[in-house]
Amino acid sequence: MTNNLQTLKQRHERKTFATPTLKMINSRLQYYRRVLATEPSTPKQILQHQRIKNKYDHCMKVRQLLNRAVKNLYI
Repeated sequence: MTNNLQTLKQRHERKTFATPTLKMINSRLQYYRRVLATEPSTPKQILQHQRIKNKYDHCMKVRQLLNRAVKNLYI
């Protein structure tokens, strides 16, 4: 009766919660960049522009943290 350890998975086979999350965040960032590229003209658009800018900044911070976590995972 031998208890063999499972072989370690190769780098490309490892999955974390960060992989689908990063995909979602990158998609959001693409939308935010497109919206922020247009200059707001009305007060309502100015408010919306500011809201989306705040969301963009938040997503950039989260993406940076997730990327750092994934890189450390694969060391």
